[in-house]
Amino acid sequence: MFLGAARNTPGIRHPHCCWFWFCFRCSPRSNADSRKPVGRILTACVISLCSLLGAVSFDLSSSLETWRTTGKALEELVSCDKLWAVRLYVLQEERHSEMNTSFHARLLGNLNSLCKASEAEPYCENCQCKKEKISICRFYITDRRQKLNSTGDAEANQVLSRAISESLERFSLQEDLRAMRYNPDWADIVAFKLILQIREATLKAHLMPASPGLQTTLHPFFAILNYAVFSSENVRKCWMDNVNLSLQFTHYEGISFFIPSLGSDEFVPTEALAKGLHSAQSCLLQRGQEKLVTKSNEILVTLSLKISLLVVACLIYPIILMSFKQMTDWIHNYARNLKEKTEDLKRERRLAEDLLHQMLPKSVAKQLRKCQKVEAENYDEVTIFFSDIVGFTSIAASCTPLQVVEMLNNLYVCFDSRIESYDVYKVETIGDAYMVVSGLPERNGTKHADEIAKMSLDLVAAVRQVVIPHMPMGRLQLRAGIHTGPCVAGVVGYKMPRYCLFGDTVNTASRMESTSLPQKIHISSATYDALLTDDAYEIEPRGEIEVKGKGKMKTYWLLGNKNYSVQNDSLVCHWNPAISKKNSEKSKQTELLPDVDN
Repeated sequence: MFLGAARNTPGIRHPHCCWFWFCFRCSPRSNADSRKPVGRILTACVISLCSLLGAVSFDLSSSLETWRTTGKALEELVSCDKLWAVRLYVLQEERHSEMNTSFHARLLGNLNSLCKASEAEPYCENCQCKKEKISICRFYITDRRQKLNSTGDAEANQVLSRAISESLERFSLQEDLRAMRYNPDWADIVAFKLILQIREATLKAHLMPASPGLQTTLHPFFAILNYAVFSSENVRKCWMDNVNLSLQFTHYEGISFFIPSLGSDEFVPTEALAKGLHSAQSCLLQRGQEKLVTKSNEILVTLSLKISLLVVACLIYPIILMSFKQMTDWIHNYARNLKEKTEDLKRERRLAEDLLHQMLPKSVAKQLRKCQKVEAENYDEVTIFFSDIVGFTSIAASCTPLQVVEMLNNLYVCFDSRIESYDVYKVETIGDAYMVVSGLPERNGTKHADEIAKMSLDLVAAVRQVVIPHMPMGRLQLRAGIHTGPCVAGVVGYKMPRYCLFGDTVNTASRMESTSLPQKIHISSATYDALLTDDAYEIEPRGEIEVKGKGKMKTYWLLGNKNYSVQNDSLVCHWNPAISKKNSEKSKQTELLPDVDN
């Protein structure tokens, strides 16, 4: 089957060669390495949570500060002093009434009415100063009654003016102007106080037209009031909605200025202007309170929403972290299982490769794993060994097939363990025929003849130790033949592919074996010439013999090696651990080559 005429066999591309290579690459990282990205992600989550908490806390702090300043402005606007000042118009109007005997009684009656009106104050439905204001009213009425009783009608106006001035002195603009720089809502309070001051000055000027220093006193108030008009929408609307006050505006380049003198050098107070100021004062108090209450409520709603979102975020983050932890644990478990499966696959791959290397040379198997085209290769000089069992047909006929298999298995296990010590390649076994070659697939220079010669001497000695199971007293005998020459080697087929040798050298080596004698090693003249280079072998000429298909050939008997002795007969078929370990390490290094190449 393996004999053939000398010919070049073209390389065969095997369509299913990739079947021999399972390319599964997966190397999960160790737990320590896998924890690093997990730690980074957890750190990023914690940092983002801290950043969110910091940003929200800063925003909440700013919103709370705005809410506090708004509440402070609202508290100042609807304070007891401001609400009491709104009612001063009763006293201011009484100052212009006719002086008669009922003036004292009428004034005290108005004060009583003023205090009673505080109980139903429209501007402060929820404020807590009504009791305080009622107490102030009672104290104020008692004080004014004593002072009025001690004065005459001529001095009553002065007492009344002094009482109004004492009430207005409680309103200081310095602190309000400083607060207005940081809180725009304070503009309503400043405007409210300014209107009180301007109205009182207007009424005084109307009562005493020749009052000195009036213009000097009012002009700073006008300047501040103009600023308040520009700063507060409430002041502007209350001012413009009043006809008496809107006429006091002068328009210049699209901007309205409050100039009561209407272009004249002197301020001319009128009763209509005083009434307009009182109306604007009441409007400003109402609008300002509504605006500040609305703004405070909006801020509270916004704060509630932000706090709710913060609470939700604080609840969601731990859930996300726990979910992420569970996910990472699942990934770790999956990676561990995957690593175990990968190790199993690697073991299976090594087993498959070991099986493949027993069928094909490792260099050829590497090419097949890479799905490369395996070209048939020509070798200039190799040495081929053939052997068979003497009388195998008669031995097989005297036993069962199972006994034949057991006998051949014992024989080939012995041979396979022995040839591992030499640089040779087992080509195949057919029945009792055993074929070995040296010099391919890896070239070894001129060592091929020497390696085959030493191996053949070893196998001839080893075969005597193989026991025939059903013939305990019988011993096997080996007949061997060797020839040296050129040949071609290649892989044929893709179903159970085989590494075969072709050429006349194969035929000649087979003829050397068939013409040999029991327990003899028959070599050709070519092998004889190759062994003479070392002069280390004991060789005996056989003479010329007739070889089928070759004619007469001069052949020789290989008897032994002068420098090499076969192992003791009791050990020849025992496994050599050192040699086997060396070959195993060499095999593993060869297995790593495909990964390096890739």
